[in-house]
Amino acid sequence: MATLHFLPWCRIEKTYSVGEITIIPIRQGDPVSDLPLETLQTIHKILSGYKDLEGRSVRHFAIIQYEEFDALADLTGDQFQTMNDCLQLSCLAGLAKRAYFNPMGPYCNTDCFISYGQRYTGSQFTALSSRRRDGQTSAMYPLSKIAMSMPVHISNAGSVVLDDALLLALTDFRKSADPDEWGRWQNAIACFNQANTDNETVRPQAEWVLMCSAFEHILQARSEAKDVARRLADVILPGEPVQSKNGKRRSAVWTNPEEHIRFEWMREFYRIRGDFAHGKLLTRRPTVWNEMEHLVLAAMAFPLVVRCLLQKTGHYSLTDIDIAQISCFERLADEKFLEDPPDQQYSGDSVWSRLISEERWSLVTKKAFANLEQKGFFSN
Repeated sequence: MATLHFLPWCRIEKTYSVGEITIIPIRQGDPVSDLPLETLQTIHKILSGYKDLEGRSVRHFAIIQYEEFDALADLTGDQFQTMNDCLQLSCLAGLAKRAYFNPMGPYCNTDCFISYGQRYTGSQFTALSSRRRDGQTSAMYPLSKIAMSMPVHISNAGSVVLDDALLLALTDFRKSADPDEWGRWQNAIACFNQANTDNETVRPQAEWVLMCSAFEHILQARSEAKDVARRLADVILPGEPVQSKNGKRRSAVWTNPEEHIRFEWMREFYRIRGDFAHGKLLTRRPTVWNEMEHLVLAAMAFPLVVRCLLQKTGHYSLTDIDIAQISCFERLADEKFLEDPPDQQYSGDSVWSRLISEERWSLVTKKAFANLEQKGFFSN
């Protein structure tokens, strides 16, 4: 008996090592030097029942290998749990690499990381199991008759790219962190991942509550909007913060003109969570940001919080693009960023891309100036 663990909808471009597992891309027709031919043939036989939207067997997918085990080795219950924990980190690293407002950039969602474990005996039949509220059901099916179709929201996602540096930092921190602390991080990451499926059957209200829980856990905040907002504002520190009195967005409920936009955004976001968590589908609270704006900002902010916290632990160093995104986040929140620029010049031209370009150019200029100053070019 052999079991293959695989990600049929995950079109990754290279191999990634994540803790105890390795995620290996498989493309039909491409040689895979590290896998025996017999194993590769079995993999393609199992995956033959997983179809793209045109009904063809998937040609680009990924398999999961646990440590140095054979790719078809059975795992114990603890090993299976460890594999899933590592997949959660992989998912976060993929979500953190998404290019927003750019149809040509890398993009994925949580459902790209849906994993399957399928037993194979060498016969023409295999067992498929599914969960029930009262337990589990399992049935045998002929391999030639299985047809599992790729969901539309995954098909449109494209190639999956993981943030290598973030992935390494997460796996290193996982090894060194106190078990209780890492448990808190696991909860936060799992909530964030569940809120980013792009699945139409998941209501925005559920995504909202999950996202707020992710921030609350990762920031070690009390279940209070003001505390969550204050902790976020103290972690994401832009070079040039925007105070509400200088912002473009305004609200009658903002009582402190010295407060920053990022604080006001998170306080509003978390306050609305209370309505949704108590079963309301709509909120009557006055809002500065609409539903889509809130969810986009939350999806962008959480990976930035993770990076900043990992830097504080010494496991990560912020890159230039990280610094640019941190500096631009608050400015983005102050804009009507879902609207295209009135003079948009190409499909990927957006408020976000313009802010990032300006900030990266500013960083390059500052570094060049500092380098020249260090070499004495501006001395008397």
